[in-house]
Amino acid sequence: MNKLFLCTLPSILLFTYFGYSDWSKRTSRPSGSNGYAERSLDWQTDGLSTTNPVSKSPVRPARELIERWCTAYGDLNEKELAALESPDVEIVDRFGDLHVAKQQTDEERFWAEGFEMIRREDFHPVWAIEEIRSTRPDVVIVHADISYSGGISLKGGDYIPAFSEIHTFIVSRDKAGWRIAGHDITKRALQ
Repeated sequence: MNKLFLCTLPSILLFTYFGYSDWSKRTSRPSGSNGYAERSLDWQTDGLSTTNPVSKSPVRPARELIERWCTAYGDLNEKELAALESPDVEIVDRFGDLHVAKQQTDEERFWAEGFEMIRREDFHPVWAIEEIRSTRPDVVIVHADISYSGGISLKGGDYIPAFSEIHTFIVSRDKAGWRIAGHDITKRALQ
């Protein structure tokens, strides 16, 4: 039910759509029946919990954070994206380039530069969370598939053909709450 996308354009990282706020136009697909989609570690035994329900684990707030991020990405809202990321977020784009923000305005500028190339009306990625798991009470790892089966139309008439990516988010809790601390994008065959 959660969707996420990221596309890197010439030296610009571009995160894409995760879900419209208008459910009638939603283009995301269900997370599927992956039995491992949500896991929480039992801190007493250092193993997967059979008694600690996921709903009481850090998985739920991390999932909600990624859902909000996906919505902001689909809306091409750089201010909201930056607000959901830690001030010193580290992003590795699909070309392997590391981007480290020093402050929230750096993040906003990063997103704005990528978004200015996209034809907003043609931007409709489909995303699904493939796995989400808690590794510590304050750290959650989220893997999301973002697919662009229709490609991406750019301003000026250029076009990026259909593709898919796996996005790995490291979500952590600090004094301000849950934030995206790290984000890695890897291109893969269209799923």
